[in-house]
Amino acid sequence: MSSDLVESIGLLLVFLFISFYFSATETAITAAGKIKLKSLENTYPQRKKGFAWLAENIQKALTATLVGNNIVNIAAASLATTVSVSLFGQNGPIIAVTVMTAIIVVFCEILPKVISIGYKEQVLNLSLPILSAVYFVLSPVIYVIHGLIWCIGKLLGLKLDAKRSFITRADFEMMIRESGASGALEEDERKMIHGVIAFEETRVSEVMVPRTDMRTVTFDTTVEDASAIFLETGHSRVPVYQTELDKITGMLYAKDLLGPLSRGMKGETVEDLLRKPLFIPETVKTDEAFELMKKSQIHIAIVVDEYGGTAGLVTLEDLIEEIVGDIQDEYDDETPDVLDEGGGSYLVQGYVNLEDLSETLGYSFEFDDVDTVAGMLLTIIGDFPKEGQSVCFGPWKISAVEVEEHRVLQVRMERMDGGKNHEEGEN
Repeated sequence: MSSDLVESIGLLLVFLFISFYFSATETAITAAGKIKLKSLENTYPQRKKGFAWLAENIQKALTATLVGNNIVNIAAASLATTVSVSLFGQNGPIIAVTVMTAIIVVFCEILPKVISIGYKEQVLNLSLPILSAVYFVLSPVIYVIHGLIWCIGKLLGLKLDAKRSFITRADFEMMIRESGASGALEEDERKMIHGVIAFEETRVSEVMVPRTDMRTVTFDTTVEDASAIFLETGHSRVPVYQTELDKITGMLYAKDLLGPLSRGMKGETVEDLLRKPLFIPETVKTDEAFELMKKSQIHIAIVVDEYGGTAGLVTLEDLIEEIVGDIQDEYDDETPDVLDEGGGSYLVQGYVNLEDLSETLGYSFEFDDVDTVAGMLLTIIGDFPKEGQSVCFGPWKISAVEVEEHRVLQVRMERMDGGKNHEEGEN
């Protein structure tokens, strides 16, 4: 075997190794993503500047690896053909194509990509210095390619620039679901993160205490009677109205009664003890309400409807519970919102939000005009249900368990199809 042939084979192996490097680097960059690259700045402080550059120039770096990979693959294929012709004559090109295809696919594409997915941090740490040099050498070609892509995008009316956010909401929600399924996140952790994501999409009307459940006092209530109400309910604040519930005039704090009580002024009215109420429209999102209440240093607000009437009230605790889940204290009713009775039967409180119900039962309950289980039952029946009255909705049998003055307080939901999951509810 001539020395030229030996040199050609050696150069061919070098080309294949370089192709292996480019494929591994490309996959490591795409597998890591921008957020991971940012975090690697702290993991590998000696490469901090390099990872910072890579995080801000991902598309350019990927273009460098793709251009370099194609160059060496073409060079390797050409060189392999020359070597094969020298060794096998007329059959050389066919043998070269067959062998090089197998080698490039297996050893220069599949193998490095599989390795990089499992060891992306290590691959990036080792390959970054070489990548910087390759980018410097190929930068004129890269700029020309990006210019051509921009022109093609303009001609086709497409936005082909590579700018994008770190991660989309859909990507993040998918990550949370997959993390929960794999066991990387506990169920409580997954629900809390989901609550943070959904916080800005939830309306105050979905989390408020409706006006029918509000405990209030009139402005002429005595200090003694107001104290009794605070002791009975366990609340620390209650709204105060004049002639009707739509005319809230102030908020009464339990601690403000201590002074009059200590001075023996039990018969005095609470009118002079009121604090200015905070009013919030029911269409406001929970994150906006949270910021407003925090800025105002007020823990309770009156929710008003589009006509200016009282729709309900909301507290900071109600808003925080949207993220961390129910916060129980010694005054809260310990009855769970959705009680699993076994055998596919659930006892559900009427105020439960349909989105929470859908997540708990694994079935989509979607209605355009109502948000609660009670509203759903009224919509399905088309009238006020009587206790014990049942109706079917998809695979569910829904029964009114407790009804009080046209208010549906509890329903029982029984799954009739053995628990098969459905994507959507059926009317």
